Amino acid sequence: MPRPKTRGEGESPFWPLRRSRSAMVALHRYVGLVLAPLLLVIGLTGSISVFRTELDRMLNPDLWTTQSQDRHLPLSALVAAIAKKHPDQPLIALEYRPAPGGTLHAYLTPALTRSGKSRPDEIFLDPGNAHELGARVAEGCCLNRRVLLPFIYRLHYSLAAGTTGLWIVGITALIWTLDCVNGLLLTLPPVTPPWRRGFWRGWKPAWQIAHPKNALRLFFDLHRAFGLWLWVLLLGMAISGVALALGPQVFQPVVRTLFPVAPIAPEIPLPGGPHALTLDDAEALAGQNAENRNWKARPAAIMLTHAPERALFYLFGDTGQIPAGFGSPLITIALDTGATVQANVPPEGKLGDLILQLQDPFHSGRLAGLTGRILVCASGLVTALLSITGVLIWERKRRARRRARLKQPRPIPARQAAGNG
Repeated sequence: MPRPKTRGEGESPFWPLRRSRSAMVALHRYVGLVLAPLLLVIGLTGSISVFRTELDRMLNPDLWTTQSQDRHLPLSALVAAIAKKHPDQPLIALEYRPAPGGTLHAYLTPALTRSGKSRPDEIFLDPGNAHELGARVAEGCCLNRRVLLPFIYRLHYSLAAGTTGLWIVGITALIWTLDCVNGLLLTLPPVTPPWRRGFWRGWKPAWQIAHPKNALRLFFDLHRAFGLWLWVLLLGMAISGVALALGPQVFQPVVRTLFPVAPIAPEIPLPGGPHALTLDDAEALAGQNAENRNWKARPAAIMLTHAPERALFYLFGDTGQIPAGFGSPLITIALDTGATVQANVPPEGKLGDLILQLQDPFHSGRLAGLTGRILVCASGLVTALLSITGVLIWERKRRARRRARLKQPRPIPARQAAGNG
């Protein structure tokens, strides 16, 4: 006679994992098979892209390093020197305050030669005299050392397929976000809910890599354990991937709908009345705006737009790198009136603003400095590992089912059975 179930045993009506587990496993399996090639590429290229500047500097030291001393040429002089050398390619962005031994880095408007080839639009300048040290096509392809790291980065965020690639990556990240939740639920004990005794004892094996007796068990343990160890980071990378790929289309509207955001701040007029500013005057005004918000570093990079004439200052500091944490101020000056159009020194604002400001620092790892970048690099490798082991688990199980079917005895046809009788 079977022993009657005691209180706390058996399935809880509020913990329906056993009833839905088959459907959840099937969903996880086939979603994983579809996403595996994309996640493998995105994960590996993302791990490399975390340190793309350092790796690019190693591959192209002639572009990134110089023996000249930075004389801190005025911003207007640097822009004028670039315009003189490239009159038909307006300047888009310039990083002009590098670390000692570093070079100036500028992006120009893309253009074509008479033969239809892309002209170099990413240039590197000597900080001592604004002499051009070298150039390359920013959207270049593919394995040439000059363009290898930019190509890998482009492959990471858009599969090197432009707007279409951005949508594919964004949708992949969105599905991956949901699949991360489904994958976590599949690791939980299917019968014992968290509020009952024995839940943690039942969940503990999912975090461990046992001494497997076969390859299938090893792949399964690696897939489940690594997914659990870095689950929070992987989920955050998936969510921030949606934010970076489909921010204006999906992420920002959702955040602004669900969470409070601060109203857009009005323009700050120039004291003394509106009048046109030089780039040097605009730089000084941006620095003063940042200092008024307790940010002491100087502007180090500028992005220019035309019609209307705007100068966006960013990358505040003296290292040529985006600072750790939430990043640096973003201050936009209207060159025609001197008004401060935008003055954002993160983290600031309401909860929705903080969520939006968090995504890029989190995804790049800069939020926690070097430690954060190493963790993000590891998350890309784990994403690739999960993709590979997931496919291997499916293939091993499929092969095992095929062998089991071949071992089953074939049914004897009814006519033959009657004849034998």
